[in-house]
Amino acid sequence: MGRRALLDPVARWLQLLIDRGRRSDGLLQSAETWEAQYAAGRWDFLGQLSELARFSILAGYICHLKPGGAVLDTGCGQGVLLRRLPSSCYSRYVGIDVSGSAISVAQKQQNERSTFLTADCEEYSPAEHFDVIVFNEVLCCLRDPLRSVERYTRSLNPGGLLLVSMCTAARGSGTILRRLKHAYATVDEVRLLHSGRKVSWVCTALRPEESNGRV
Repeated sequence: MGRRALLDPVARWLQLLIDRGRRSDGLLQSAETWEAQYAAGRWDFLGQLSELARFSILAGYICHLKPGGAVLDTGCGQGVLLRRLPSSCYSRYVGIDVSGSAISVAQKQQNERSTFLTADCEEYSPAEHFDVIVFNEVLCCLRDPLRSVERYTRSLNPGGLLLVSMCTAARGSGTILRRLKHAYATVDEVRLLHSGRKVSWVCTALRPEESNGRV
């Protein structure tokens, strides 16, 4: 039996544990549920001060590592990242989210270099290539996060980056991040703690073309 044949059952078992935890956290939800929650204002807090740090780190990565690049923001919600991103740091910005209510809020800040689209991250196929693709607190909400990342890397320009933010309290987040770091080279990583809310995040910049393994 080959090494891959031995690893495949282990990978399936790990994925089963991840999915079980994410279901109990309420992260694996239908599009209708996300829409209802955004329409009810449940996620409005993402634009508040307590979330500022991780959005600022992601914006800083874009400005420092890929200034003037084209950015795809998957699971963009109400467009908070674009509000944190200086206009001089991007040439093109596309934000997608499964919630039409969230996108309608985001579109209020849309400009000639930005576009917001209602689309399912696991089904969306970009029509263009990007220098940065952002997965900001979205991977734990996808049915197959690792394969989704692998698919999106095909829409990166040469030298492009993946930016990932993961809340450490989300079940499965540690396993997902470890597997991504096994597959792609880590350019930089920052760990954040909000002392008031007792919430922490890991923000990681990854470079796919320097892959040191497989997802």
